[in-house]
Amino acid sequence: MKRNIVFEIYFNPKKYLSLLTCIEHVNNILKIQQQYLYKEQDWYLCSTSKKKSSIYKGFDKDGVTEIGLKKMTQEYHKDKRHFCLAIWDKKTEEAALVYSIYEQTCGQPFKVKIRLDYDILLSEIDLNNIQKFCLALSEQFDGAYIMVNNNYTPEKTVFPDRLSAAWMIYLPKVQLSHNMVPQAFDVISPTDHEGHAAGSLVITLPHFFDEKNTDDIKAVNSVDIKLRELGLLPLYADF
Repeated sequence: MKRNIVFEIYFNPKKYLSLLTCIEHVNNILKIQQQYLYKEQDWYLCSTSKKKSSIYKGFDKDGVTEIGLKKMTQEYHKDKRHFCLAIWDKKTEEAALVYSIYEQTCGQPFKVKIRLDYDILLSEIDLNNIQKFCLALSEQFDGAYIMVNNNYTPEKTVFPDRLSAAWMIYLPKVQLSHNMVPQAFDVISPTDHEGHAAGSLVITLPHFFDEKNTDDIKAVNSVDIKLRELGLLPLYADF
């Protein structure tokens, strides 16, 4: 049985990112996922139909392709306040990545959201590899929040206007212990090369999160409530 696993990455860059920076981010994600999660190397640029989304290869084993760079450059210059790069694995039709950057007029001036979407056999979803994947992603994006499997409906959440622990959530620049969030299954708090707190990965459940399982939902809700009490669960509007 295949299950859908979703990663969402949120961060606020200090300035609108260059196209080469966006491409570098995507290329690094693809390299990391090959190590821990998903092995396919050929990714095609998404378009308005399945047929059109199967024409241009955006990334391969060597990184961005020549035609991919050309098409992305055209798209990037269409609207300097918003850029969206969407790619998918057309071979299996089981994975997609959407990278979006926005310039805003109020609140945070810039925001980036990256969504990674995979259909993977449940037997191949390994807790340890997912943890390593999240931590490797966190090293690529300073100050980023990362949620794993936040794909259940808002009416089931305690705080529909806020990020959620879901199966896992990476909280940047805070160092938590399991004692501080006993409702969670585990808490991992890595440090940077200088020994400073790099962030904390809160794991809600020891098994793959099932958004249709009542007990799993209750477990997520209890962790969300605790993180909100600690002031560590930001609003979506903050991004």
